[in-house]
Amino acid sequence: MIRRWSILFLALFLVPALGLAQTELTGTTSGGAHYKILVPDGWTPADGLAIWNHGFSLSPIGPVTDLGPLVEVQLQQGYAVAASSYSLTGWAVFETATDNREMVEAFEAEIGIPDQILITGASLGGIVTVQDIERGLLDNVVGAMPICGALAGTRTWDGGFDVRMLYENICGDVPGAELVEVPGVRFLPAPGFGEEALAVAANECFGILLPAEARSIEQTARLNQFLGATGLPENFVLTDLGFAVFGLADLIFDPRKLGGALPLGNADVRYGIPVIDTSIERFSPDPEARERLVEYYTPTGKVGDVKIVSLHTDKDGLVIVENESEYASLVPAENFTVGIVVEDVPSHCDFTPAEVLAAWESLRAWVAGFPQPSAQDLQQACLAIESEMFPGPCRIDPDFVIPDLDDRVRLRDVCVPDAHTLCLGENGRFRARVDWQDFGGNTGVGNTGALQTGDTGSFWFFDDANIELIVKALDGRQENGNLWIFFGSLTNVSFEMTVTDTQNTLTKVYTNPARSFASVGDTDAF
Repeated sequence: MIRRWSILFLALFLVPALGLAQTELTGTTSGGAHYKILVPDGWTPADGLAIWNHGFSLSPIGPVTDLGPLVEVQLQQGYAVAASSYSLTGWAVFETATDNREMVEAFEAEIGIPDQILITGASLGGIVTVQDIERGLLDNVVGAMPICGALAGTRTWDGGFDVRMLYENICGDVPGAELVEVPGVRFLPAPGFGEEALAVAANECFGILLPAEARSIEQTARLNQFLGATGLPENFVLTDLGFAVFGLADLIFDPRKLGGALPLGNADVRYGIPVIDTSIERFSPDPEARERLVEYYTPTGKVGDVKIVSLHTDKDGLVIVENESEYASLVPAENFTVGIVVEDVPSHCDFTPAEVLAAWESLRAWVAGFPQPSAQDLQQACLAIESEMFPGPCRIDPDFVIPDLDDRVRLRDVCVPDAHTLCLGENGRFRARVDWQDFGGNTGVGNTGALQTGDTGSFWFFDDANIELIVKALDGRQENGNLWIFFGSLTNVSFEMTVTDTQNTLTKVYTNPARSFASVGDTDAF
């Protein structure tokens, strides 16, 4: 009861900041990001700074017009409010951490250093928010509120790539349904093939622009196959295809992102539909491009003392709700509260004002020293706030069980243990294999030994009673944000061990020169 009344107490003082006197700062960072900052008159460092991170957009970069859904409330509460255009379109996280750092530096130079920073963001802005926290480039961050956030990071693109390849497989032979590309340049749309042309193509294949009863039998069958394979709601087909066509092209070909290299693949993906598994076009990612995409950005869960309240709708067809379970698996439970809004019609970020404000007020109360809110507390706060000024309904379901992301976004490269392969770590995430060469020039592959636990395994080369190598994989993300690989050599025979993080399709190679006894503790492995 104390917790709920504390949130209600805070909500009683919320009045839109119409006519509130304020100072406006605008500018451009060294990277080309525009920013806009509003500062209430009388602001002091104790009042704090609220940052808004906007969502995915391929529109040209220009002056900031959106400071988030809570800007009036935040100004009335005394916060300065800031937002960046980002210096990149699309998957802007390659530069957003720098963009936001320079924006805050400009604020500090002109106004002062805030005692605390709270960060909010929607959709892409959710992963921008997480990166802001985890990279530690901003001082005094105490709380964050991602809503409908792409918190799974890189795996968002794995799902998008599957959407793209499944469409091409199902619709590739349908006249007029082709995704027209620049000749000889895979994944680059041809000039003139824009959103309208994509809609026409998808309509030829699925009849997606037609009422269900007006579709042909063939269109209905193809649409049902596509929806079954992707898990998408029907009203998101064009949205997700747009992301998988135009968003993917921007990611690959922007020289500030990947410069033409493909970071995605499906070479080992199994779609569970025999006719698709045997006929779908297969790709392997460029290793350097994949590594760069993972760097920008796959979350680590290393959030320090920052408190996070996250909202998501249960049927989101673009940034699926499973993003929340993926991030929850990384972040300490005492730092992370999730509220799931159960909706009637699938939407992306379609929260009511009362739901968003309830999450914000719950975060503020938590930061102020009240107990960590639960999903039930978010719902109770929403019911207390719901009014003509902040309409509902309040649909946060405290009993909602968030599904696992692996059930929606297929793993890229599953480790299968065999006589020469160790699968280490949670769910066998790390694949280890060894090639050796003895002093006579004879070569072979390592054999897996009897010594095996979940994280540790062994190899033998010549005799199963003689262990030559022990290897261990550990999750060290709570310590330094990385996944760790350790190995100890029990031989002076030359060998090369290849360890692959199958979740992110990244590989590290470790060597033991002849007549050496290498032992390695790699705490920066992945």
